[in-house]
Amino acid sequence: MKKLLTLLLCVCMLASAITLIGCGSEDGISINGHSLTDFKVVIPSECDKTTEYAAKNLVLLLKEKTGVELTIITDSEEETECEILVGETNRDLSKDATLELKDKEYLLLAKGSKIVVKGAGIYVGGACNDLVNNHIVGAINEKGENANVKSIPKKQIALEYTFKDTYDSVIFMIGDGMGFQHVAMTEKNKIGTFVGKLFPVSAKSVTRSLSVMNGEAGYTDSAASATAMSTGFKTINKHLGVDENGTVLKNVRELARESGAKTAVITTDVITGATPSAYLCHHPSRHDTEILQGQIDALIANKEIDYIAGDVANDLTLKVAEALELISKDSKFFIMVEEAMIDKASEKQDIWATIGHVARFNDAITYATQFALCHPNVALIVTADHETGKLTPYPALGPGFMFESYSHTNYNVPVYAIGAGVEALNGKTLENTELAQFSAKAFSGAEFGKNYN
Repeated sequence: MKKLLTLLLCVCMLASAITLIGCGSEDGISINGHSLTDFKVVIPSECDKTTEYAAKNLVLLLKEKTGVELTIITDSEEETECEILVGETNRDLSKDATLELKDKEYLLLAKGSKIVVKGAGIYVGGACNDLVNNHIVGAINEKGENANVKSIPKKQIALEYTFKDTYDSVIFMIGDGMGFQHVAMTEKNKIGTFVGKLFPVSAKSVTRSLSVMNGEAGYTDSAASATAMSTGFKTINKHLGVDENGTVLKNVRELARESGAKTAVITTDVITGATPSAYLCHHPSRHDTEILQGQIDALIANKEIDYIAGDVANDLTLKVAEALELISKDSKFFIMVEEAMIDKASEKQDIWATIGHVARFNDAITYATQFALCHPNVALIVTADHETGKLTPYPALGPGFMFESYSHTNYNVPVYAIGAGVEALNGKTLENTELAQFSAKAFSGAEFGKNYN
């Protein structure tokens, strides 16, 4: 009898172990009975950057919200029991998820230990946001740290992505010298579609500086234009963060910092370049490099900026990802990102280098887009400080375009926007100062800058 009881006890213990292996531990977060820690994130082996960056942002968002860091694998690797399938993978559930999605729509679908995350175009990040912020975090808020998430749809339903009504964080990205034709030329010759053109909001920006307005110059320089976008005030060429009289102007990064937000500045130029300096310094000449560097060093020493990186070259996207992970954790934030080399290549009339730099900028924007979709409180603005080179369509040349100038122009430049609150910009021709005013509203800067309309 004693041996029989012992045998029965062993059988029960074995059954319990099998149950735990199949369904994940009851301790910690689980999805449909499977421990979150058992999941892997799966992407197609030859996936586009939108899908890749959506998966990376999904992993970061999960880590931020749950403390669990998942591994990304490709669908060429061996299938595992618990998987989050991002995009069009070769797994059966991905193939079965054939619902046609329209613009701004996404699909979130669960079947046992498999979860499908898809979106129309850029909106795959919307499905990532829904999975984490609504279903997983929602279950944690309701049931605590040992929540079992059961609310993920089990039928194919097209869901429309929406941002929050208001924004408390801003990603501001500047393509130095990038006009409309720079975008068109790069689309034709390298990237297919510039990701900003997939955003729901587009506008134009007027780049004239006070030097242009008072007849002293034919076009703005980067210092005056970046100062307009950072402070909301027009100034004269060469001035950084000061008005025409040399009076210091508060910039939006400083305003954000005062409001308790974390801040960052990243550029492919040297950190004392005109555009980053407009967000870091206050001085009447962009050419006084030693003074500018001293002011930047003081910011770093006094811990008045959370992340700063210059001369990042081909690490632009990597640095953007690194900075966003740092400054967004438990905080609102402001970040300015510049791709400076579009301007420098255009000044040399180097067509192919220009195309390469716009493409590099596009890659960083693609990452930032998926980050913004995973964080519905963020506004993402993509624009330029001015156009360089008077780039013109010219079908007779191989690239289909040619430069007609070695200088800046006063052409209007594109504005692309996605995120909370950006509808206010749609379809407008904006003074570049209005972009500073839009950014400032995230940080209680209702009375910021000056109206030049």
